[in-house]
Amino acid sequence: MFEEQQKVISYKWDPASETGYRLRFDPQLAQLNGQTPFRVEDWVHHIVNNEWGCANLDEALGVLSDLFNLDVGEERRRIQGWLPQRLQ
Repeated sequence: MFEEQQKVISYKWDPASETGYRLRFDPQLAQLNGQTPFRVEDWVHHIVNNEWGCANLDEALGVLSDLFNLDVGEERRRIQGWLPQRLQ
């Protein structure tokens, strides 16, 4: 599920832990505070859990595929619909 306003795609909701993972893309925020443009976050508990800063989409998809089963090629094609051309 892509939330354009928040610039995140949410993945893999786990009812037992009441959380999941999400991919955030925010190049403006990254430029302001020196972070990477892609971040893999815990969906609900991102304040208390680690976040993974990723330099590019391939790295972010790699982190997600390590956390749960994800078809990286299919997900890359899906994301390219909203990702700026220069970052694809």
